[in-house]
Amino acid sequence: MDAILFLAFAFVAVGCAVNLVLQKHPVSSALSLIGVMGSLAVLYLLLGAEFIAAVQLIVYAGAIMVLFVFVIMLLNAGAESKRGRRRPRFSAQGGGIRRPIEAA
Repeated sequence: MDAILFLAFAFVAVGCAVNLVLQKHPVSSALSLIGVMGSLAVLYLLLGAEFIAAVQLIVYAGAIMVLFVFVIMLLNAGAESKRGRRRPRFSAQGGGIRRPIEAA
């Protein structure tokens, strides 16, 4: 029974890792990485390392992956390619910088 569970979660880990590399959207890749971390925690449980499994879930799948997803959402990587380049509203060559220098 343990061997069947071990092989099942090993295939889940490999499948999520392949999906991680093949995804084009960064949020989907981060969610696949969470799947890899979760299946690794189950593999640690099956090997009898309960503390390592708990640390794997709490530290890596919990804290670090939430940070990765937050940074990806904050950067909004997909929206930049759709909008194109915008011209700045204000420039350093505008009148606000030259006038005080000329007045002196």
